[in-house]
This record gives sequence, structure tokens and C-alpha cells, in this order.
Amino acid sequence: MRRLAVLALIAALAAGCGGGGSGSKPATTTAARPPTTTPSGDPGKDAIRAFVAAAHDGRADVLWSMLSTASKRRLGPLQRFRQHAAVSLAEELGSFGRYKVIVSERVTPEFGVVAIDGTRVGEVGRTRDVYAVALRLEGAAWRFELGSPVHVRAVGPDPGAHEDVVAQVAAAVSGQSGAGTAVVYVDGLTENPKVYGTASNSTLVVNFEPALDPGRHTIVVFGSVGRQAAATGWWFTAARAAKS
Repeated sequence: MRRLAVLALIAALAAGCGGGGSGSKPATTTAARPPTTTPSGDPGKDAIRAFVAAAHDGRADVLWSMLSTASKRRLGPLQRFRQHAAVSLAEELGSFGRYKVIVSERVTPEFGVVAIDGTRVGEVGRTRDVYAVALRLEGAAWRFELGSPVHVRAVGPDPGAHEDVVAQVAAAVSGQSGAGTAVVYVDGLTENPKVYGTASNSTLVVNFEPALDPGRHTIVVFGSVGRQAAATGWWFTAARAAKS
């Protein structure tokens, strides 16, 4: 498994999150049913299942308990979180119906990433979407990292775009000063992007030869700068493969 650090390659870490990023078959679950089975053995997968269920049920207190200490400082106190961030989580994450975990991996000793791909149910009907979030290890528990000063965004293709041929994907990671780490996952598998810029302001580019197969594809990008981290995810479709 390849993990690209903006300044150097980092070694694979056996402990912590594991699952989708390793290329194993993703598990499917349902937001409307909080998990009642035994833990899967994948801390990231177990955490996101509980987080989605709490968002679906509008349980702000449970969502709050699963945030990192740094996230609580940014989004709190609890009353403010109830009125703002918890509402957004209920509307966004809580609207997922059936979904699968497509990435769950420890990236650094302190941070991991988890992402889901599924169907959201809203006022306009059913839509496909990807949700990705960074995790911070605090003690023995993985906590969700929200409101980070690190910004991770899609450069191309645009989220939800319907492209003809796709031979390149790109994302940007920016943050405050410090050493940087970034990882790109395409369809749940780790890619080795070219990195342009600096450790705190980078553009990540993955080229494909041949181009990606026709169909729907998912992108998940994790980025950390110093001791802060964030992640984003999106999808797009390719109409056809490049001509040989």
C-alpha cells in the first residue's frame, strides 16, 4: 500500500484503521439502523457507522462525544454545536440511506481517514454522494476531525461531473505551516500522485494511462499539515475509455 507524504514517503502502519483502503470488498450498512452487531475489527468502519446513525437520529450529544478535542474547541460549546454543526451533520450525513465504506485507513500515527459512498434521501429525491472525514487518535479511540484549518478540495474532475474521457484527477491541500502528508484514493485504492507546491499548499495530480474505465468513480483525498487534518470525497462519471 502506497502512502504519499508531501515531503517524504511514509511507511505503512499496521495498527489502527484498516479496510477499504487496502482494496478489500467494502461492507454495506444502513443509516436507519444503528449497528447492533459486534465490532468489525476496523475502528474506522465502526466509528463511521455509529456517526452516521447518530446523525440520522439527530443525536447531537452522541455526535459531540465522538468529536476530537480540537474539533470541540472549534465547533463548541455544546449548545452552539447543537444549533449549527449538528444540524448540518443531520442534513448531510444523516440523509444517507444505504452506503458502503470505501476507505478506512490509518495514515499517520495520529491521523486516519474514513469515507462512505451511498445514496442520500432528501427533498429532491435520491442522490448518490461520497462523504469523507479525517480521524484523530486520542488515547485508544478514533475521534472525528471537523472544522479543521486544513482545507482539502477537488480540482478536477468537478464533483458530480459527467466527463467524456478521464485520464487525470487532481486535488489541493492547504493549511498552516508544518510538515504535510497527503493521500489520494481512486475507487477505494491508494494512488501515488505527483505533488506540486509546498508542504502547506500543495496540488496533487494522478495521471492514468490508459484512462479510467467508463462508469462512475469515487475520489477520496486526505491531507494533514502540522497537527491538523481534513479529508474530502466526491464522485464523477466517465463516458468512455480513450481510443487506443
